[in-house]
Amino acid sequence: MVTIHLLDATLIDGTGRDPVEGAWLRLEDNRIAAIGQGLLSTSPSTTGGRVIDCAGRTVLPGLIDCHTHLAAGDYLNQVHLLPKPVLAARTFNAIRETLESGFTTVRDAGFTDYGFKLAVTQGLVPGPRMLLATGPISQTGGHSDFRTAEEDTLRRPDGLYHPGVVADGVDEVRKAAREVLRRGADQIKVMASGGCTSPTDDIDHPQFTPDELAAIVYEATMRDTYVMAHAYTPASIQNCIDAGIRSIEHGNGIDEQTAAMMREHETYAVPTIATYEMLAADGAAGGMPADQVDQVKRVLAKAYDALELLRDAGVHIASGSDVLGPHQHLKAYELELKARVLGPMGALVAATKTSAELLGLDDRIGTLEEGKLADLVIFDGDPLADIKSLQDPARVHVVMTDGNTAVDRTR
Repeated sequence: MVTIHLLDATLIDGTGRDPVEGAWLRLEDNRIAAIGQGLLSTSPSTTGGRVIDCAGRTVLPGLIDCHTHLAAGDYLNQVHLLPKPVLAARTFNAIRETLESGFTTVRDAGFTDYGFKLAVTQGLVPGPRMLLATGPISQTGGHSDFRTAEEDTLRRPDGLYHPGVVADGVDEVRKAAREVLRRGADQIKVMASGGCTSPTDDIDHPQFTPDELAAIVYEATMRDTYVMAHAYTPASIQNCIDAGIRSIEHGNGIDEQTAAMMREHETYAVPTIATYEMLAADGAAGGMPADQVDQVKRVLAKAYDALELLRDAGVHIASGSDVLGPHQHLKAYELELKARVLGPMGALVAATKTSAELLGLDDRIGTLEEGKLADLVIFDGDPLADIKSLQDPARVHVVMTDGNTAVDRTR
């Protein structure tokens, strides 16, 4: 049995409880065996194993990002132009940087091939726990149909980047759902409204009929998984709720009635603000067309009001960054932005406990409690006093995933 003692920690356990100073944790194999405060009754030197003196540093659960696009190595309308070795290198770099920033679990919302996850699980490269959507399902002319009006040929998966699957009608979307599951999807991603980066739709357009959405949810349920939906408007969000979709991604145009529906149906919200802030600032310089930048700014203008509506309605709020291309290393920026509405502790709970609940992993990760996996971060600083400090990877002292030390700056 491998034993590790963490001593003299300031413990933020992810539940929302106040921090505990002078805390200790005993890890046995890959789980948290005991948590206490003050002096240990038995000296670690007599029980063996490794001792990490946290020296007052913060110990918190491994962070979770429920909306990543790890293979989006450039803005989505240009990624297919990258040489494949460059895209592979950028994706592996994004995976490594994510882990080194303290994120031990990510849910990829589309475009990342399952082979990247396989490389991590086989130990070939370091990375977080990955739950993939592979190819998002879109209607013709929908948010992951990236053809311009002049193009006719759909892009195909190439083993690195998995473009959206375009399907129309109940039979086609049913087949598309089965196809993405066959190709390694852990959950299905559906585009239920228009988006900022697609060339032939608008963010206000609801997409897919209720029957089409219900067929996709059925296929996911039959494989013991669920559907996550890109949706902005009340009409598109309500279609998703009625179909039984588990989480609404973005949701910037939500109103009070729709937020109340989400709470009633226990539908999770995954607001993603960071990507809009950064794309509004430098999207044009990165190659985004002017009309797409304008749509980003329209969505950003509603983001904080939407987060307030969700909070006030009591909706379960998880955390996702949706960062793309050169912004991949800035996933923790999302916590700073959520803290403007939720406060620092609320932002941390969203990125730990609530996100784990959304992913169905709350019996294993998301909070630091006895019996759970040793997924944790030792952080040099107080994120409650300075939530921005989480954006500095140099302050990430140790990262553990499943009890394995993935990042170690103690030596």
